[in-house]
Amino acid sequence: MTSPLPFRIGLTDDGVYDRVMAVPSARKALENKAGIEIARFPVDIDPIPADVLNRFDAVLTGGVNFTPTSTAGVDRCALIVRFGAGYDRVDLAACTESGIIVATTPAGVRRPMATAALTHILVLSTRFVFKSECGNNGRWDEAQSAPQAGLGLTGRTIGFLGFGSIGKDLYSLIKPFDMRHLVFDPYLDEVTGRRYDIEQVDLDTLLSASDIVVILCALTEETHHLIGARELEQMKPSAYLVNVARGAIIDQIALAGALAEKQIQGAGLDALDPEPISPDDPLLTLNNVHLTPHALGITDELVRGCSELCVQAALDVMQGNCPESVINRDVLDHLGLREKLERYRNRYGG
Repeated sequence: MTSPLPFRIGLTDDGVYDRVMAVPSARKALENKAGIEIARFPVDIDPIPADVLNRFDAVLTGGVNFTPTSTAGVDRCALIVRFGAGYDRVDLAACTESGIIVATTPAGVRRPMATAALTHILVLSTRFVFKSECGNNGRWDEAQSAPQAGLGLTGRTIGFLGFGSIGKDLYSLIKPFDMRHLVFDPYLDEVTGRRYDIEQVDLDTLLSASDIVVILCALTEETHHLIGARELEQMKPSAYLVNVARGAIIDQIALAGALAEKQIQGAGLDALDPEPISPDDPLLTLNNVHLTPHALGITDELVRGCSELCVQAALDVMQGNCPESVINRDVLDHLGLREKLERYRNRYGG
């Protein structure tokens, strides 16, 4: 009697393989499960070619692109799980058509990314970078002068663009500051909205009323350049803009112009467009914007959480079950996927 084929899990070699395998709980969950073959998933060609994707049953991936050409004719792969919460580099419709689940790990990034957003808020509002430079250069009087005073948060208004997992966690972290909380999120249901001390408003109201605007939504066709020149003009001259989501949600050229003209007070960006930022980007010449290279939320907590959740998603599919946080829910009705899951269930004893 021949042994069943191994359930082949590919971990992309853009850093995901090294991160996951460095987390003992995630690595052991893979190594202790019979029937699994672990391999590096090559990303030297981007977008991923279909013949590469078709070598694996499940793929744990970082920031590479999966397009319709990546999934064309693929009949083996059943899961692409993103190490993180974003999925803008994975073509959902193409995956659904090919019977491939697209999942993410929002619980793994929730607290780290909410903390990253809060960090940018505190750095901007206290003028931390400027005052640190003053401390290092002996400019104590300048740092303590009235024109250099920071922005106290108590009684101010914060605007959430998106109120998903990270937005809700940021709300819990910043609630002790006794701020007014405005939310623009067309997909937030009324029941969830009533659980929080928030005001659901339209985008224009949020921008004009907020002292701090935080971008926390996913990048989609709807949100691409959601914040452009018109929207920046609506913000208070004293307001700050923070983005820990995706760079292309902001028209970066318009933002650089608004910051240069002091239309808004400043910005804190952990997401840029493109990434890495171009060396001649005008943002790099400004002193009222703080940039972090899409890495502020990368902590041991995030790496551990996302690694464990990626592995669990793969193990769920191996057992013939649906993982948590499926993005393309329509795929669950795909006959080809149901056949794959049934085959896994029978093959691996799930």
